[in-house]
Amino acid sequence: MDHVVLRPADWGPEFVPQAVAESRPRTVAVLDGKCRWQREPLPAGVWASLSRYAELPGRDGKGMVRVTAVATVHTSELGADEQLSTTLEEVLRCREQEIRSGERLTELGSTGTPFGLRGQQWADDNVYERGMYVTREGAHPYVWSVARVGTVTVGVSVKGAAGHTAEELNRWVTQSLPQMTGRVKTRTGKEG
Repeated sequence: MDHVVLRPADWGPEFVPQAVAESRPRTVAVLDGKCRWQREPLPAGVWASLSRYAELPGRDGKGMVRVTAVATVHTSELGADEQLSTTLEEVLRCREQEIRSGERLTELGSTGTPFGLRGQQWADDNVYERGMYVTREGAHPYVWSVARVGTVTVGVSVKGAAGHTAEELNRWVTQSLPQMTGRVKTRTGKEG
């Protein structure tokens, strides 16, 4: 896990750790019945999970961008596949989600892309989610994408800020997620 999940410098030279740089050990993020994100103990069927949090400090009139990288090791490919299915379904159940007090995701939509469809050649399956990240500073684009390689799922999220375009956010996602799937393939021998 430690070697798969991106560190701040992997996002770019100006990224730094957030005040809370990693998730609590042996926990996983779960969207509860009231559409609020919580950290809960690892469920049955999950061996390990690690999230790392970084940020690009605001400067020159631009706000601070926050990013997350996560990897979860499931006990089976079916369990990993179910995580992707759940990700797709959660947007239908919760078009608006609360990250924590004062931080929300709105206008959420998602699409799934299995291997070989629409040029997706780097993971067994992939889910892409977009919406708006809303705080007291305003509403800015938000992107989340999760991919499966065998029994491992990896995901990245980018919360936008003033002065940053949706294209910038998409670029960070499309550069970072394949980087993590590549690390999983190297470690599990699934390359090629």
